[in-house]
Amino acid sequence: MKGELCIIGEEKSETNIRLLEEAKKVFDSVFFVPISGIHIGLKDTFSITYRTTDLLKFKAIFPRIPRGMSEYAYQLLSLFPEETYMAVKPISYLLSEERFFLLTVLRKRGIDTTNLMLARSTESAYRILENVDFPTIIRTPEKKTGVIVNSRTEAKSIMDALAALKQPIMVEDVIKNMVSVYVAEPDVLAACKKKTAEKDIIFARGTKKKQKIPVEVEHLAMETAKAINTQVVRVDIAMDKEPKVVNVDLDADLISPSKATGVDMPKKIMEAIANNYKNHMQKPMLMKFFEDARSVVKDVLKTKNMIM
Repeated sequence: MKGELCIIGEEKSETNIRLLEEAKKVFDSVFFVPISGIHIGLKDTFSITYRTTDLLKFKAIFPRIPRGMSEYAYQLLSLFPEETYMAVKPISYLLSEERFFLLTVLRKRGIDTTNLMLARSTESAYRILENVDFPTIIRTPEKKTGVIVNSRTEAKSIMDALAALKQPIMVEDVIKNMVSVYVAEPDVLAACKKKTAEKDIIFARGTKKKQKIPVEVEHLAMETAKAINTQVVRVDIAMDKEPKVVNVDLDADLISPSKATGVDMPKKIMEAIANNYKNHMQKPMLMKFFEDARSVVKDVLKTKNMIM
């Protein structure tokens, strides 16, 4: 049982093309759909179409939707039938869209994360500085590039400048050592360390180098994936002291890390998705068996009570 797979993405990037090629090897047919071309109908029944193709017919979906479209991704994917297999669940997009919310959810679910503080006004941000170790990073949610400050005076000056943007102000730890861990349930595929000249390395561009990671870091990445209900994800983890989650990416580039690690990630991911889809399709049959068994037990107990 191979089935049909629908990949929903923003564009046919090099990563998506490679995923499409590998998907054709493990599924009977594969259909790539640009998310901008999807039409959602809400009449007597739901409809999700791309041109003349009914997307609701697909029993397996692999979303490759960028963070900027997370809210729409949630709305779109939530309309598919509950029994549809999805490598990335609708809720995964809502949980990962805003980084502060992501880290608070992970903390609540018992996963260690880096320190990140959020203030809605400069006055509140000033109070944050009273308990901050310098140097620290200041940024807004809309800006990936942060500013590293070395004193409270310098920090207040930056905060005053950011106030004009009328955006929340984020204050977080400076991270010097970070690895990106690539997960495809049930395995960790590989890990990379980013090399960059930038001091704020979280979102900076750079080259990737293969990195060996201990078992506890693999476990942290897997637990993070489970916490946000996704089977495929890149998890960024700070390694300065104890491992702590920094960020996740549901639409990560797979070409450069594949070259750096020697692991063909598109191939491995598609093999994992095919196996997970197979397991998913077998679960309904098992669930139906147990539901039937429970029904029989209830009938027996009911009959027994009536006799007694």
